[in-house]
Amino acid sequence: MNRLNYSVASLVLVLAGGCSDEPRGIGGDTSDTVQTDTLTGDGEGDSADTEVVQLAPNACNATRACSIGQCRSGVCVVDPPGTTASYLTNPAGNVPTTDWPDLACVDHTSAAPVQTTTATLYGAVSRFGKGRKTLNIHVDVLLADGFDPTECQSKPTAEARQTCYRTFGTPIGSALSVPANPANVPTECEEHEECPLGYQCFDPNELGGSCQEQFGIYEVQDVPLDTPLILRSYATDNQSQWHDTWVFNVVLHADAVVEGRVQYDAQMVSEGQWILTSNSVGLPDIAPENGAIGGRIRDCGDTRKTSWPVSNARLGLATPGRAFVYFNDLEDDTVPLIDRDSTDIIGRFAALDVPAGWNQIAGSARVDGQVVTIGATPVYVAPSMLSIVSWPGTRPYWRQR
Repeated sequence: MNRLNYSVASLVLVLAGGCSDEPRGIGGDTSDTVQTDTLTGDGEGDSADTEVVQLAPNACNATRACSIGQCRSGVCVVDPPGTTASYLTNPAGNVPTTDWPDLACVDHTSAAPVQTTTATLYGAVSRFGKGRKTLNIHVDVLLADGFDPTECQSKPTAEARQTCYRTFGTPIGSALSVPANPANVPTECEEHEECPLGYQCFDPNELGGSCQEQFGIYEVQDVPLDTPLILRSYATDNQSQWHDTWVFNVVLHADAVVEGRVQYDAQMVSEGQWILTSNSVGLPDIAPENGAIGGRIRDCGDTRKTSWPVSNARLGLATPGRAFVYFNDLEDDTVPLIDRDSTDIIGRFAALDVPAGWNQIAGSARVDGQVVTIGATPVYVAPSMLSIVSWPGTRPYWRQR
């Protein structure tokens, strides 16, 4: 089902088997446990080889129905509200359309290639919401296959856990974000695309917008293509003003490479935005032992089209947090709305106060009159950290290249 090959125990806790998208009743076996082969060597799966593992609270499968919502790719998800339709938004200008999303890639296995070419990965260290310039941000690129930092949670102090999470695994490469220093900066602008990488166009509707520096940029050489990756980012200056941020489900597609280079932006979130996202919808601050998940729902896309945002999708977690929140339709003024219960036209969402550890996020959308799954993806949550995951599509549109 999944692109990533995590340990058996980690996935069983979340999935515990497959699930159809047909509505399920309350009858049948609703056991909260599942037996799994412990891989002792004989492969027979007899009583000596099995152990009982408790299911995640909101996980579902063929024998465990949902008490609320429907089973969508192994997670109970409440249907999108009312009769809302899930349309695509053209990311060039964030223009809503009446086109249905392409979901052909949903829940399809996509194994990493045995051999792969490489390219130079570059991008901005973007920022969720407002905050400081993202300079001196450390960025690691890690292989997703086999990545499991669960051992970090057993460290005795918060500082030791943070150090473990920041150093776990062997990066393919690392970089420190620096100022862009472009050769030319336009004196006026009307769109972000007119500004160099690392700059944004401010006040374009006034007498004339100006390109202003907002983000540091980074570059890592010899990064494998068409291979699931994770980007890990943390501040080296003013650390109290930032939260460590990981981006999951990153794939650099070979057909997106231009002159040996391919763009994928890393991410950070400021302390101010971390607090604002909860408080704006009347929720308390996120507990220090918990984290948050954010991202966008994008359709599959292909070599002809990037993965466009999907509106009016609704999400669920195998191990729920305090709440999901959804946002307004403004890219540059991101504010969660207390009365919104599905993704905006830009496909954004956040899950707040989520327990640390492996989780599984899934969702549904209303397409051409039918409620359908948009698939599921695993994601790891660490204390006081933002985990970003966008799916099912892995071809984001970049405003600046």
